[in-house]
Amino acid sequence: MKCSRRTAAGVVRATIRESRTPSFVALASVLTIVALVGAGRAEAATLSVCPSGCPYTQIAPAIAVANSGDTIQIGAGTYSGGLTINLDVRLVGAGVGETIIKGGNSVLTIGAFGATTEPTVSIDGVTITGGVARSSPESIPFARQEGIWALGGGIEIPQNAAGTGGATVTIANSAITHNRAIPSNSDPHGFAFAGGGGIDNWGTLKLTNTTVNDNHAGGRLASDAHGAGILSWTDLTLRKSVVNDNDAIATGPSACSTGGGGIEAFGKIAIGATSVSDNAVELSSSSNCGESQGGGIFVQDGGSATINEVMVSRNRVTASSAVGDAIAFSGGIADYGQLTLQDSTLEANRVSATTTAAAGTANPTSGAIGIVDNATISDTRVTGNEVNATATSGAALAEAGAIQTTETTLSNSLISDNRLTASSQTGSATVRGAGLEHGNGLLEVRNTRISNNTANATGPSGEALGGGIWNDVFFPPPPNPQLILDNTTVTDNALTASPRITVHGGGLFTTFPVILDHSSIAHDAPDDCFGQSC
Repeated sequence: MKCSRRTAAGVVRATIRESRTPSFVALASVLTIVALVGAGRAEAATLSVCPSGCPYTQIAPAIAVANSGDTIQIGAGTYSGGLTINLDVRLVGAGVGETIIKGGNSVLTIGAFGATTEPTVSIDGVTITGGVARSSPESIPFARQEGIWALGGGIEIPQNAAGTGGATVTIANSAITHNRAIPSNSDPHGFAFAGGGGIDNWGTLKLTNTTVNDNHAGGRLASDAHGAGILSWTDLTLRKSVVNDNDAIATGPSACSTGGGGIEAFGKIAIGATSVSDNAVELSSSSNCGESQGGGIFVQDGGSATINEVMVSRNRVTASSAVGDAIAFSGGIADYGQLTLQDSTLEANRVSATTTAAAGTANPTSGAIGIVDNATISDTRVTGNEVNATATSGAALAEAGAIQTTETTLSNSLISDNRLTASSQTGSATVRGAGLEHGNGLLEVRNTRISNNTANATGPSGEALGGGIWNDVFFPPPPNPQLILDNTTVTDNALTASPRITVHGGGLFTTFPVILDHSSIAHDAPDDCFGQSC
């Protein structure tokens, strides 16, 4: 069957042919059709903005007269932020460092909080900087008090009326840098949430060839600081991008939790060919409250992450307390949802916890990856990550130099040169699983090398267990841990400790049977294997 497209001229010709009597009425009909077709073919406009010589010298007036489908072409220069975009439009700049949009409570707000329809917006070739979010519309329905939610210093994509999404936004060849989310107020209980220093996303967001760096979430009043670079509640995609040097910090009198130095995701996230490096999460608590986690990436409960060809390096998580426990988790990736990780590198991430409380515990875990639910990891290097616990007089417990997990399949990977240290002056010092720490589920390791991981415990009492792998129960009830090593090598791992500290399983410590299939445990110190199946 041959198909053809009817042009405006074709419509006119057909109408004339079908008119048997050329009358005034017929002619009027023809002219009406021409007018309607011509109106439908009206082209989108390009509105030019530049410091001089253009119709507009600022972006806001161009947005005010734009129609959906228009392009706003922005020349080199610095322009005022604090802009709201509520229609389908393209913002095209002259390039990073050339077109700079600066300032505002949020530099750009895309869509409207509680709207029934949200726009589709694309941004290319701009720098978004200098935004300081001090209060957000989410404060009203969430807590009935403005100022306790500060979201989206650089870009705010608010949630729609149904709370299920927001605007569709694509950002390419751009930079979101030096923005902050700092609450201006707190509720009567001291709660104040800071999130999305760079971007807060309730919509569908895609970043390509874009840098998100040097953004901050926190401040003196913040009880909770999360997603310093990007905080995403729904759908997020990153390709060929960089997320680095962002920090989520809570150190004030109400400080309770911090997470997601680079990225924090409650929904679906896909990251490819991207670097997430040198981000920081810090919690200093004056109360026995909360924890610090996810230096690079934090996948929340109910979220899912697909990570491919990604470098996660030199991120850090710290927690300190003078009155109770200090808990820090996952220097590289904290996973509470579903994680698929492949062809990636996690290296030189750090987790540390310090307590000066007499009865407090310093408990840092998971130098590279902490997996609460389940994960599939393949073709990945996990090397040179560290976990350090320090207690003045309480207990120091450092766990999982590389990976802590319950349910995981790990294949074709390298777990090497990760390190645990625990130190207590008068309390206990314990280290567990310098390479892998596993409990309460199935861990299947295939075609993998676990080597040169080390752990040291210094104190008057305690334990040093599992230089390569620790396999035991995290907490009752079952399922009990099941460990399968298939074509896997556990070698040259080492435990060291003070004289009164118990040391077992330089290669493998296990209290449950282990299935070994074409695998070896050798050249570990002080012993290769301790427990069942040894």
